[in-house]
Amino acid sequence: MTTTTSTPQPCDTIVFNGHLLDPHASPEPSADGAIAISGAEIVAVGTSQAIRSEWIAPKHIDARGGVISPGFIDAHVHLSGYLAAAARYVEPVGEGLFSGGSNVREIVPFVAEMTAMTLPPELTATVLRPAFAAMLKSGITSVVDAGSSGHDGIVQAANEMGIRAAIGPSLADSWHDDDGVVIRQVESGPLLDAAEAWLTDNVSTEGLVSGLISAVETIACSDELLAGIAQLGEAFDVPIHIHSHITEPSDRAHIDVYGRTATARLRDSGFLSQRCVAMHVGNAKKADIDAFSETGVTVNHNALGNAMLGFATSQHQAIPAMIEAGIPIVLGSDFAPSMVATPFESMRAALAMHREAVGTDNALSLEQAIAMATNSGVAVGRPGRVGRLEVGQLADVVVIDTAGIHHLGDRHPIPSVALRARPNDVRTVIVNGDIVVEDGDFTAIDEYEVLESGQAMLASMR
Repeated sequence: MTTTTSTPQPCDTIVFNGHLLDPHASPEPSADGAIAISGAEIVAVGTSQAIRSEWIAPKHIDARGGVISPGFIDAHVHLSGYLAAAARYVEPVGEGLFSGGSNVREIVPFVAEMTAMTLPPELTATVLRPAFAAMLKSGITSVVDAGSSGHDGIVQAANEMGIRAAIGPSLADSWHDDDGVVIRQVESGPLLDAAEAWLTDNVSTEGLVSGLISAVETIACSDELLAGIAQLGEAFDVPIHIHSHITEPSDRAHIDVYGRTATARLRDSGFLSQRCVAMHVGNAKKADIDAFSETGVTVNHNALGNAMLGFATSQHQAIPAMIEAGIPIVLGSDFAPSMVATPFESMRAALAMHREAVGTDNALSLEQAIAMATNSGVAVGRPGRVGRLEVGQLADVVVIDTAGIHHLGDRHPIPSVALRARPNDVRTVIVNGDIVVEDGDFTAIDEYEVLESGQAMLASMR
């Protein structure tokens, strides 16, 4: 909380007259909360009266009794996948490639080759600008690339649009040949050298874009590559991400190839650590959960994409078990290019999925869903710096209007956000202290021009 001073201190922005959203706080929040922002950080949190009397700012934002929230995260988007939005819709006949998440023989080579493509930066940037714009207008202030190509264009678009992003190479050296046998397809050394060069040029402790390095899938990485990724993560102090423990068939396929579980190989390679984000993990068993808990792993859960693609992993109840074990969970969507998901859709997908699977209405609480949607620290390479409205946190802040007719009833911030909020309720979006969206409109870009350019680029690819 702010401390009393006799002379008001200068800051850049004051956001006041709102419910401060904190899923870990008192069940009786005040509607008179406020924060002060200086530069890229939150410098004070308190009541509106206290903040406005103790701080002076050129910019005041009235939340009008709505919710003042930490920025939301989408912790799993294959960002270059939005280039596939160029394809015209055709009513599907049969299952798609990713249906069920178990067609390892075809999925792994596809993703390994997709992440190794070379794409012109302007192509990727032009398509990603409207995608990032849509994310920002729905309250997403941070996004994690879960494996893409065209990284330079992604970095360009993120900086231009003003969204916080974690971006970096996604590596694989082993996948299925034409006979369905997993073999070493490329040497790990040159892959790691190229990744090191990219991180050297792009990793920064300041600004919006931070680096990461990821593995396409545990089955797609040799022991040497897993160890090399872990070492690069430590050397550059960046997150290391890996798709793993996705479905029962994918886990069995891994054991058939390597004779060991994915968890055993990840532990032996040094991959499991506090900088590791294990993606999906819907099929994790008790031994896996224990290993993640012991080593400080963060887990990325993608309820929306998993449900839409029919992964059928919620029946294993791994996510509730990991929450019970104290493992940090961060929410993603993983449904590009089909849609640019909003945080509200992702939270409700998680709530519906786990309550239905467990058969109780408390299998996942509203507070837990909100925590998963804002818990972005490790995943975006800013551990302890984002995800809470606290002094010293980076100023990623969203103001949500709760005056709409769909907010009928008690306007407690927890159900207002987890159950009722819609993207057009988002009035203000602040990223790194900069006001990106104000009164529902972008402050520095023409969203329609951005969309028109993106649509034209996609049309040229057909």
